[in-house]
Amino acid sequence: MRISLFLLLWCSLTAVSAANLPPGTLAPLVEITGIVTDESGMPLIGATILEEGTTNGTVTDLDGRFSIDVKSDDPHLVVTYTGYQSQIIQVGSQTNFEIVMLEDSETLDEVVVVGYGIQKKRDVTASISSLNDEQIKKIATSSGVDAMQGQVSGVDIVSGGGRPGANPSIRIRGRRSLSASNDPLFVIDGIPQTSGTSAIADINPQDIESMEILKDAAGTAIYGSRGSNGVVIITTKRGSAGRTIVSYDGYYGGTSASNTVDMMNGEEFAAMKRESQRDGWNGAIPPDETVFQDPTELESIAMGRSTDFQDLVLNDGWQMNHQLGVRGGTEATQFNISLGYFDEQGIISNMDFKRYTARVNLDQKIGSIFKAGISFTLSNSLQNYGSNATLGEALANNPLGVPYNEDGSVRFLPTNDGIRTNPLSELVENAYIDDRRVTRLFAPIYLKADLMPGLVFTTNFGPDIRYYRRGEFRGSFTNDNRGGPADAGITNSQDFGYTWENILNYNRTIGEGNDLGLTFLQSIQALRYEQNSVDVLNLPYEEQMFYNIGTAEVKGDLSSTLSEWQLASFMGRANYSIQNKYLVQVSLRADGSSRLAKGNQWNYFPGFSLGWRVGEEGFLDGAGWLNDLKLRVSYGEVGNTAVSPYSTQGALQRTVYAWDESPAFGFALRDIPNAELSWEVSKTLNAGVDFDILNGRVNGSFEIYRTNTEDILLARNLPPTSGYSSVLQNIGSTQTKGAELVLGAGILRNPTGLSWDVDFNISGYRESITELALTDDEGNPIDDVGNGWFIGQPLNVFYDYNKIGIYQANEVELADSRENKVPGEIKLEDIDGDGVITPADRVILGSDVPDFFGGLTNRFEYRGVDLSIFFFFRQGQMISSNFHRGNNSLFARYNNLDVDYWTIDNPTNANPRPNENQESPRNGSTLSYFDGSFVKLRNVQLGYNLPDNVVSRIGLSRLRFYVSGQNLWFSSDYDTYDPETQDIIPTTKIILGGLRATF
Repeated sequence: MRISLFLLLWCSLTAVSAANLPPGTLAPLVEITGIVTDESGMPLIGATILEEGTTNGTVTDLDGRFSIDVKSDDPHLVVTYTGYQSQIIQVGSQTNFEIVMLEDSETLDEVVVVGYGIQKKRDVTASISSLNDEQIKKIATSSGVDAMQGQVSGVDIVSGGGRPGANPSIRIRGRRSLSASNDPLFVIDGIPQTSGTSAIADINPQDIESMEILKDAAGTAIYGSRGSNGVVIITTKRGSAGRTIVSYDGYYGGTSASNTVDMMNGEEFAAMKRESQRDGWNGAIPPDETVFQDPTELESIAMGRSTDFQDLVLNDGWQMNHQLGVRGGTEATQFNISLGYFDEQGIISNMDFKRYTARVNLDQKIGSIFKAGISFTLSNSLQNYGSNATLGEALANNPLGVPYNEDGSVRFLPTNDGIRTNPLSELVENAYIDDRRVTRLFAPIYLKADLMPGLVFTTNFGPDIRYYRRGEFRGSFTNDNRGGPADAGITNSQDFGYTWENILNYNRTIGEGNDLGLTFLQSIQALRYEQNSVDVLNLPYEEQMFYNIGTAEVKGDLSSTLSEWQLASFMGRANYSIQNKYLVQVSLRADGSSRLAKGNQWNYFPGFSLGWRVGEEGFLDGAGWLNDLKLRVSYGEVGNTAVSPYSTQGALQRTVYAWDESPAFGFALRDIPNAELSWEVSKTLNAGVDFDILNGRVNGSFEIYRTNTEDILLARNLPPTSGYSSVLQNIGSTQTKGAELVLGAGILRNPTGLSWDVDFNISGYRESITELALTDDEGNPIDDVGNGWFIGQPLNVFYDYNKIGIYQANEVELADSRENKVPGEIKLEDIDGDGVITPADRVILGSDVPDFFGGLTNRFEYRGVDLSIFFFFRQGQMISSNFHRGNNSLFARYNNLDVDYWTIDNPTNANPRPNENQESPRNGSTLSYFDGSFVKLRNVQLGYNLPDNVVSRIGLSRLRFYVSGQNLWFSSDYDTYDPETQDIIPTTKIILGGLRATF
């Protein structure tokens, strides 16, 4: 079978090579010359002229002229140019041509989804970025959000780590709120999601047709209180009239840790432990018999034995994805049906993620007026979350320990120190289970009525049901129980949300070149969320795991909760295009929220934008190099439903107290009611320019923005005599401002040879807090040091002492007088110069906000072979590394990062001296700040599309083979698993192979 397939491919490729012999091999050549212009007579630069049926071609020069040698046997020329209708010209006996290209209205009228409708791309005045299905499919991931990373300007996406099924975080133009969510709103097939960021986790990325990201308030204002953090509009694939098309898309690849960290080996750990027990900072080191009390340690030292526990728990994993789709239809009925299966085995054996998806998108015309449809999605996912102790213990375990007993079984305590358990014990089958299942049914339906020319009424109803079950079991020989009885727990939750919207769209052309568009909306949205959980202790037998917890000896915590909210909305929007040059859009949305008290439930969110298509003005008629130039400016206001349900009502909490020397339960005050709570409101001013020159050879956009967020919810501290610790109030404000640049360039465009295209985007923003709850005697806002909030600084900063080195042997008196320390300890900067280190010497060291971030993609094509290379970068952010806090204690009871530490014989300024009397160094937090800048090779893909005449012979319409690699390389000064994330599970690199076939 394999030999037959090899022969078939060999014969096919041989046929392709024969078909692509240079023209003129069998017939004489004729030189054809000419010029290509538009309807006004302006020459078109870079138009493609191809001899029909061959790869023989050329492009026009700066004057629109071309020359090409063709066969004399009835040749035809195919002339193409972006934005214009292609032409096929019979050469005949003519050798010189003047070719006039006609504008392609379909290309010029390319549309994007803008929320509650579509709009011509050339008429868009808000800040909107788009991602098509090809860009999404290039990234092998379970999340459509992850596929956006680095490909969309102004959208900062950070990986969720290496655990299979982990969701990345997404921030559109930074953060605005100190206490509320900064996640964007997701809109799937026209329905705003009630389940938050988790909404996208249940969607198969291969079902997505396009993603539009609304970034400024003029674009998001139509979503009112839901759009304060930006909006991601996801449109799934639908059917079309024509023949039925069956497609398959699948890949399989191996995964491995993208990086491992350098921990100490046995010899290095032994040296650190000896140093930690030195008599003072410069005294003698005791003999090994005193330093190492554990016989296992002494035996390992004598044998030269060392155990790399990190290597023992990290394995190779794999990832695969299969998608089968059928689409087609008639003029009256269109359908798209797909089945998907995603499976990832993590690099730690008890961590994996599986997801099954089924989708049916159906559109049906009913007579000449009505059209109805459904987007039915059913998904089921299972995530084996695994134990954090697996890698935590692997990193911390003494490398002088022994992982296995003589019979090959796992040795639960590698040394006699009972605080460190064997990480392999977490991986024994069914020893540790954290099983998370999600079943989701999302089935929006619509009915559309064409009431009259240009007037369309649409009603959408989108029910969204999500069931979540988490089952936990921890056996006796796990890090949690350390030989004690097993325990288990179950959590069940469900949320039922729905959205019902009625939309009226009216579009009319008024005179020549003047277009009016009106949109009116009435919407209601609701969510009901329930959760219950139970935990038990002392299970009688472990085989039952969490499936029979009623047998447990100790019934543990019981809890349940219910949360409900509703939102009612009205919106109106008007778009007006004057002579296709002057563009105006205004909108107003009113939202009423059940989360707020009467009198504050309603708020209003306006949006306004202007655009000027300068390229259409007469004074630029002579600029043949300019295809399009548009200036735009916008202003809008959006809200944030930051108030949790029932926050305005106050609440009680259960307490424990003694009653007549007996324990009893009671209730105490928890939250003080505040009926004045309202929305956080963000006001954004945005200005941008879009350009296209040299027929798309260079295109892009540049924009700047500023967002002021007011009435931020903050907890104001109250005196203890009030009975409350704080009260929630709308008393804060922030500002975010930034800039974005997007560039696309066609470096080479050779129809017979190499083509090279480049896409580049870079963004930067600055956050600052402008108002807080605390004020001085004159009412001016002042810093809230306790919460780490500072006026004029980003929302999250690192406020600490500044390490300037290590006290050296000649600084005994200085170390004692300034910090009561000795040589070998961390030396801090005396900011105020008073000669003593006090809390006043703390400074803002940095922030997690990058100076800039973005992506660079290079795409090469050569005769059916294509290569894509995509880099992602974040520069200028600081990392406060929890990883280093946990693994660089130099306590010498646990293993340590292999760092350069101070000794009397090694007077380094990098790290302090190991000390068995300090579980972590004094001011050890100062060792955890790093420059988090990085450049990452995010994706490389090499593919080959078989020629049409080859795939048609085997009954296909398209066949593509490709190999791809992700996260293959990164460069960073932050030396850990991945500078992008602090998750304890390493991110993975993957090398995969796949194919796409269309029948």
